[in-house]
Amino acid sequence: MTHHSDSTRVPDVPARAVHYRTGPRPDGSTVLTLLTVAEPYVLHAHSFELDRYLARFLLHTLARDLDGIPDPGRRPEATALFTALDSGDPAAFTAAMDAYGTYLNRLLANGGETA
Repeated sequence: MTHHSDSTRVPDVPARAVHYRTGPRPDGSTVLTLLTVAEPYVLHAHSFELDRYLARFLLHTLARDLDGIPDPGRRPEATALFTALDSGDPAAFTAAMDAYGTYLNRLLANGGETA
């Protein structure tokens, strides 16, 4: 069931989830929110109410499907940003921030296609 806070999706634009949130409920159900990007610079939140059985089934299915797949780690832009932050070099940090900003701009401008 779609949650009451769901935002509508832009037609004819492929939705790519860029982030998620979950929120547990006292009755054992969960609200799953997928954040997607559409052109131009529009962030949509798609919220779904999952009863406790569906939430458990989804978790089991994801665990089974991901078994044996290595963790991809951080995005290269994020890794460079953390490395520059740890180095203490202001110029390196500024360059890493610029690269991360460019990544976010591509993600938002192209609906995640080139990111």
